[in-house]
Amino acid sequence: MRGGRQYSNVWWLFVLGLSAVCGGSALCQAQEDLNGLYALAVTHNADYRAALANTEAEREELAKARALFYPKVQLGLTKGRGNTDRTTQTTLGAINSELNYALENYSLSVKQPLFNKETLAIYGGAKSYVSAQESLLEQENAKLILKLVSVYLETLYAQDRVVLQQRKLEAVSQQLLQAEQRYTRGSGTVVEVSEAQSNLDVARVEQIQASNDLLSSQQSLQMLTGASHSLSADLVVDGLTSLSPTEHGLDTWLDLARQHHPELAAALQTIEVAKKDIEKKQAGHYPTLDLVGVRSLSENDSNNTLGSRFDTTTIALQMNVPLFAGGYVSANVRQSANRLIASEETMIAKAREIEFNVRKYFQGMQAQQQSVKAYQQAVQSATVALDGTQKGFQAGFKTNHEVLDAQQKLFTNQLSLTRAYYSLISDWVNLQFSSGLLTLDTLNRVSQLFIVKK
Repeated sequence: MRGGRQYSNVWWLFVLGLSAVCGGSALCQAQEDLNGLYALAVTHNADYRAALANTEAEREELAKARALFYPKVQLGLTKGRGNTDRTTQTTLGAINSELNYALENYSLSVKQPLFNKETLAIYGGAKSYVSAQESLLEQENAKLILKLVSVYLETLYAQDRVVLQQRKLEAVSQQLLQAEQRYTRGSGTVVEVSEAQSNLDVARVEQIQASNDLLSSQQSLQMLTGASHSLSADLVVDGLTSLSPTEHGLDTWLDLARQHHPELAAALQTIEVAKKDIEKKQAGHYPTLDLVGVRSLSENDSNNTLGSRFDTTTIALQMNVPLFAGGYVSANVRQSANRLIASEETMIAKAREIEFNVRKYFQGMQAQQQSVKAYQQAVQSATVALDGTQKGFQAGFKTNHEVLDAQQKLFTNQLSLTRAYYSLISDWVNLQFSSGLLTLDTLNRVSQLFIVKK
């Protein structure tokens, strides 16, 4: 049985082991950051806690099904008084008499099922149902990790964006200052000053938008984990080389998804539940056999036994054989058979969806790796171009417009490169999720891509 009961214990063992191994290094502080946020999310996120509680409740279905195999013991007690008006026909005529008496009845019955096909089917269905719920809890845990990583990356990107926008604001402000100085000396024009002022105004708007997006990301992180502090991790770009979809071929990723994806495992167990439900409904045509034992003590329990006490012990085999139910059982079987078909089709649809996602994120990672290389080269080229343009502007060979344009290209490429870094990590995590491999080990690998700022 796959499942979620182990997650809380495994997590705390993981944290203790991580602390023992890491000591106080900066790398481990970063791991504690992301993994610590996971620990907070597990205890804070209401959706996941609800999934845990629901799974714990559904586990009782197995105990309920198992109880059907055990003896049923019942104690009965009746104690009271009775009043009977009795008329007796005699040769002298009818004689009326009134009787007042105490009545008692004690019984202890034990019923042990010996054969019941419906019970067997219920128990088999309960095992499959609980297995399906355990798999779905595993999927909920993977969703929690995926959401945490997504919000974590979005928050870091938003922080980096604010920093880049601040640098852009400072650069454009400096360019405006230079344009104004040139205009004062008579070597510049009012157009240059206006262009620089316009770019500065746009940069301020972009800074406001970036700050607002950062606040929104931080609020999302707080909603997920309850933590309200800012993140302090820096991306280790060289570590991105360890994230590659080509560590497995596409066919291997698809095979891994078929073998490990919790939702496919749950869908398969749901099919087993539907099969057992057919067996359960077919059991309406089968006899049942029980061993029944009764111990009873009664006094005056009917008008025919007034003045008598009975102390009785019986042991018997009891068989019930269904003969005709008006087609009710057959209708139930047909209904369950159609539900089985629906379960099988649902599993096919889920398998196709998972295969689509694996292909999408596999191809997305390949594209992101190429994007990273392209943007890295674009940033280098834009840096060189800006440096040359600024020198040309100072020498009078380049215009203010050209400098502003070069600055815009550099900051746009830097922002796109930063986004590509985080998108590459996101696609890798989504590929793990789509393949059913998103676990605490995956979270730890993402943690190792970041170090704490000093």
